[in-house]
Amino acid sequence: MGKLKVGLFFGGQSVEHEVSVITALQAYENLDKSKYEIIPIYVDKSGHFFTNPKFLDIKNYQDIDGLLLSSAQLVLANKSGHGGFLKQGFFKKFTPIDVAFPLFHGSFGEDGCIQGVFEIYRIPYVGFNVVGAALGMDKVLQKAIYKELGLEVGKYVAFKRKEWEQNPRRILKQVQDDIRFPMFVKPANVGSSIGINPAKDEDSLSFAIEVAAVYSEKILVEEAFENCIEVNCSAMGFGGDVQTSVCEMPVASSKVLSFEDKYKKGGKGSKSAGMASLSRVIPAPVGEKLAKQIQEATVKIFKAFDGCGVARIDFFVENKDDTSCRFWVNEINSLPGSLAYYLWEKSGIKYTELLDKLINYALQRFEEQKKTQYIFN
Repeated sequence: MGKLKVGLFFGGQSVEHEVSVITALQAYENLDKSKYEIIPIYVDKSGHFFTNPKFLDIKNYQDIDGLLLSSAQLVLANKSGHGGFLKQGFFKKFTPIDVAFPLFHGSFGEDGCIQGVFEIYRIPYVGFNVVGAALGMDKVLQKAIYKELGLEVGKYVAFKRKEWEQNPRRILKQVQDDIRFPMFVKPANVGSSIGINPAKDEDSLSFAIEVAAVYSEKILVEEAFENCIEVNCSAMGFGGDVQTSVCEMPVASSKVLSFEDKYKKGGKGSKSAGMASLSRVIPAPVGEKLAKQIQEATVKIFKAFDGCGVARIDFFVENKDDTSCRFWVNEINSLPGSLAYYLWEKSGIKYTELLDKLINYALQRFEEQKKTQYIFN
């Protein structure tokens, strides 16, 4: 049996474009080259698709214009029921893809958009489906799901950018009526801590909303969990077969995990760059009973999102020496996040093995989808 053709999709039209490149190169380093033929498919900031083996060497990104000029532009396609791509040019040769591995962060890649494209062209893909991915990027809609599951969430107010532009005084009053200072303001569908700022008074609240509105049309204001620690847990699986990792406590350099905390602490060129470079305590300093409750909540959330592959769930936990501490769900980070590989390594699953599992889950789901009839004559 030949090698599986794995399309590694990354880059994209997103403020998290460079983060996606880091994640993709980390995954490439750890994919088993004896099992997979890896085809890098880079999406530039204008949304054009390219392929070139040079995309797999980070040094080549120093001259991105030259890199693109030496690369083949492509479009996704389907031939005889097999998904793949066509290279642009006089001879449009079709290259099949056995499975797509999307490693986009943020808009048009992590939010269900590219998943919908893969569905149309019948390309098996790693990670959540269209609906799960879309919900995983919307910090506001998520909260309704958590509450429906009987899990606690913090106090919050959400509104649209248009509402803020039309009547900022009303929004400021609404927020301060529902939440006390300090609080945090976030773009509702952007990751990597981009656009997140604390607010300690009305002036800083107004400023933080203006910043968040640059990155999203939906803004979320949340209470600050001052006397809490953050605890994260990952789930992995497909269908009824879901397992959880150990729990971790990330350590921020300030009151919020910044972009620098998450992606720059590994140092320039470091293979540990990315979320693995973040300071953290594994396992998290919580009691065994509380850790089990968090793991059970993680599985419950993963299944509610129709999870496939891997996701990390972030919680706030009361900072007490008590096994019966309260905890609140913060948010889900569906693929890629960082693939939470550092949590799985601490759980006894090496990064290469984790990637194998994620690809197998994608193929299992695709086989399940084949049982569904989409055309009625």
